[in-house]
Amino acid sequence: MDNRPIALFDSGVGGLTVARELVRFPCTLYFLYLADTGRLPYGTRPPAQVAAFTLQIIRFLEEKGAKMAVIACNTATAAGLEMARRSLTLPVLGVIDPGAAMAAQATRNGRIGISATPATVSSGAYERAIKRINPDLEVHGEPCPEFVYLVEGGVKDVELAKRTAQKCLSPLLEKGIDTLVLGCTHFPFLNEIIAGVVGETVRLIDPAVGTVSEIERILQEKDLVSESTVPQRTFFTSGDPAVFRQIGSLLFGHNIEKVEVVHWES
Repeated sequence: MDNRPIALFDSGVGGLTVARELVRFPCTLYFLYLADTGRLPYGTRPPAQVAAFTLQIIRFLEEKGAKMAVIACNTATAAGLEMARRSLTLPVLGVIDPGAAMAAQATRNGRIGISATPATVSSGAYERAIKRINPDLEVHGEPCPEFVYLVEGGVKDVELAKRTAQKCLSPLLEKGIDTLVLGCTHFPFLNEIIAGVVGETVRLIDPAVGTVSEIERILQEKDLVSESTVPQRTFFTSGDPAVFRQIGSLLFGHNIEKVEVVHWES
């Protein structure tokens, strides 16, 4: 048994989709979550910079006692996962491989769409992961950075969100996809709006679901399962704690009472 926490981080509130899944499982009740909102967005930054952020954040969370790190951000997974695994000793998991596996299994016509940030789409990480599973599958990516801002703002304008979804997703629908990966952890918070645009024939894939299953597997495999049954959650942000507490509580579905502020050295 290992009662140390799991650590998760994202550029903002998006990774709370993974945290929201975690609370359903007794062995993952104790976690740390860091929202790097002071440096949001990641999706338009150079990959090398995002990789450096990734390593910095995981080291910070490891100093806070984390036994495992989950990069709950597709952009940071694409840019920094391999470097983090080479540089650190604790287990590090990203969200792309679990999402790719779910999509490859779900598709019926072999055409998969990826809606993500510009950095994730341009990295080709999802396409490589999916084609490792089945090289015959078609993978089409389309960036939609606007979704991130909508979610970080609390989705106050639903009509704007619908128009944005139609603009971003139309190119993918024209490719005849039957499966759409929500390739940014912010995007599942727009699930109903996106579903309304793509229709019932397109399956939506939330990589958070597969990620939590993989977390459970790794905890069991490495004998890191916690025996604690009392939920413990510690939240950090590099941005405005009041904004994170308000929007984060709404999206997480549980009240976030305390948020610690992190100040990065330049």
